[in-house]
Amino acid sequence: MILHIPHASTQTLDYKISNRDREIQRMTDWHTNDLYDVQDSTKIIFPLSRLICDVERFEDDKLEAMSRFGMGVCYTRDTQGEELRHVKNDERKYIIKTYYRPHHQKLSEAVDKELQEKASALIIDCHSFPDVSYYFNSDFKKKRPDICIGTDSFHSPVELIKRVRDFFAKHGYTVEVDKPYSGTMVPLKHYKKEPKVQSLMIEINRKLYMDADGVKNVHYSRLKHLINQILTEIKLSQ
Repeated sequence: MILHIPHASTQTLDYKISNRDREIQRMTDWHTNDLYDVQDSTKIIFPLSRLICDVERFEDDKLEAMSRFGMGVCYTRDTQGEELRHVKNDERKYIIKTYYRPHHQKLSEAVDKELQEKASALIIDCHSFPDVSYYFNSDFKKKRPDICIGTDSFHSPVELIKRVRDFFAKHGYTVEVDKPYSGTMVPLKHYKKEPKVQSLMIEINRKLYMDADGVKNVHYSRLKHLINQILTEIKLSQ
């Protein structure tokens, strides 16, 4: 099992960012590097904040729907639609070459290794999300679920989706599939080409495990246990 954790970091290096503390608080997938922790899995964790480089965006802004909000591979707008930072073209190229492409290469190599060793590969795209939506979200001003499962029609088996959805629902959580977030990470090398590569995105509502300041609440341990229980069961059944 490969745990892809793209948005856990708060590291912005020396890049200047407007309203840094607010945007880091809002846009970081807090504690996901710990919350998802399956034994003997491969963790692929991106070391920079998504505010500097979002590895889950398309490299080409023309292909990236979120680029119209200034949230392509290099963010230029914040959660209120205001300027976050100015990114020169040379800087953008440097970030893509130094951070974006190596991360995707690392993920692709991890998938290749799992295919070689086990004849199949399973990626869990590990995320969290705020309980309050922002203007650029598809569910703006709507009530959000506890758990969101993101899928791909080619790489997310129906039985896997159902298994994860039913597990969380059984434990009292509200669960939606592809709402408010859809899709799941698959390396371009394998995307729509290799059916033995399976992928599922799991998004956890942050209200379930932390307070507004990012501090873990009393429910954190139970939620972590449940997440890794279902993922371990899936891993062992592969």
